[in-house]
Amino acid sequence: MTGVDARRGSGGTDLIAELIDRLRRDLGRGIRDDVSDLDRQKRIGCRFVGSGLLAFCAVMFPVAIARADLAAAWWTPVSLVLVVLPATLLVASTFLTVPRSLLTLVCACALGYLVATLLWFPAWLGAPDESARWAVWLLQFPSVPSFGLVIMLRTGLAVTNLVVATFAVHAANQIARYGELRPVELLSVPLSAALAGVFLAVALAAVRNVRALDARHPAVLAMTARAAAGAAQEAERSRFAALIHDHVIATLLAVREGPPDPRLAEQAASALDELDRSTVAPSEVTARTFASRIEGAVASTNELASCAHMISSPAASYPTQVVEDMVDSVAEATRNCVRHAGPDSRCEVTAEFGDGFARVTVVDAGVGFDPAVVDPRRFGIAVGIRARMAGLPGGSAEIESAPGHGTIVTVEWRRQ
Repeated sequence: MTGVDARRGSGGTDLIAELIDRLRRDLGRGIRDDVSDLDRQKRIGCRFVGSGLLAFCAVMFPVAIARADLAAAWWTPVSLVLVVLPATLLVASTFLTVPRSLLTLVCACALGYLVATLLWFPAWLGAPDESARWAVWLLQFPSVPSFGLVIMLRTGLAVTNLVVATFAVHAANQIARYGELRPVELLSVPLSAALAGVFLAVALAAVRNVRALDARHPAVLAMTARAAAGAAQEAERSRFAALIHDHVIATLLAVREGPPDPRLAEQAASALDELDRSTVAPSEVTARTFASRIEGAVASTNELASCAHMISSPAASYPTQVVEDMVDSVAEATRNCVRHAGPDSRCEVTAEFGDGFARVTVVDAGVGFDPAVVDPRRFGIAVGIRARMAGLPGGSAEIESAPGHGTIVTVEWRRQ
C-alpha cells in the first residue's frame, strides 16, 4: 500500500507540473516567443509608439509640404527621413519572432525627432509667416518618442527628451511665425510637457506593475503547484479510501463460514489487482468491453440483480478512468441494495452506451431513505458514488430516494 500510494502521489505531482508547463506553452503561443509579460508589453508598446510616429507623419505631411518654403529645400525631406525611418524599423522589429534592438531603435526615434527639429534653425530662410499656425510640421508630437523610452524603463532619459524636444519645437515654431521668441507664448511649453507627463506617469506605472508581476510569477507558480499537488494527493487518498471500502472491506464482509465461495476468491483477487495497479497512461475501452465490465460488477456484488444494456454506437470508446470509476460506482450502488434495501429486494441495472456518453441506472424497490439526511456511516454513498463521479471530468451522480419508495442511482459521463 505504501509503495503504491507513493507512486501515485508522485505521479499526481508530476501531472500537475506537466499541466502547468503546458498551460504556459499554450499561453505563449498568443505572445510569440516573449519570455515574460514585460517583454510582451515592450513589444506591443514599441509597436504602438512607432505606429504613432508614422501616423503623425502621415497626417502632418500636407502641412510639411505647405510650409516647405519657410526653410531650405533639403530640410523637409531630411526631417521626414529622420522621423519615418527609425519608426518604420521599430515597428518592423516588433513583428520578428524575437524583437531586436528595441531600446536602440526607440533611442533612434527620439534622437531623429530632436535632430530634425534642431536642423530647422540653420535651415530657416529668415522670412517669418505669422499666419502659419503650424509653421514647423513636427509641432504636434514631441512627446511620442518619450513614451517609447518609458516603456523601455529609461525614465530619466524620457523626461529629459520630453522637456528638450518640446521646448525646441515650440521655439522653432515661434521663430518661423514671428521671427523671434515670445516669452508669454513659451508658457505653452511647460503646459504641454506637464500634460504629456501625466500620460508618461501612467505608462510608467503600468510597466512597473507588469515588472512586479513578472518578479512574483515564479513564486505564484510554485505556490499553485504546491496547492495542486496537495489537491492531487488528497484526491488519491479519497480514491484509496473508496478502493479499500469497495473492494477490501466488501470482500472481508462477504466472508462466511462454510465451503469457500469461488466468487469470493475472484473478488479478493480483483481487490488485490486494484491495490497493486500502477498508474498507467490513459487508454480507450470499447463499448462492449464497458458493458461487460458493468455486468461483471453487478453479478459479483448482487445475486438478485438483473442487468441490461443498450449500445447505440458500437464504435464508441471510453477512457479507462471513466470505465473504472463508473464500474466501481455501479458496484457500490448494487452492493448498497444488498445491505440496505431490505430482504429479497430486487435490483435492476440499465446501462446505455453512446458516442461520447455513458449512463447507468440502478433501481431497487427497497425501503429507501432520505438522501438529504444520509447517515455519516454510509461512506459508500458520499465517497464511493458521489465524490468518485464528481472527481471524474464530465461525470455526475444523481441519487433519488424516499423512505418506503426505493432508490434510483444514476451515474453518467459525457465527454468534454
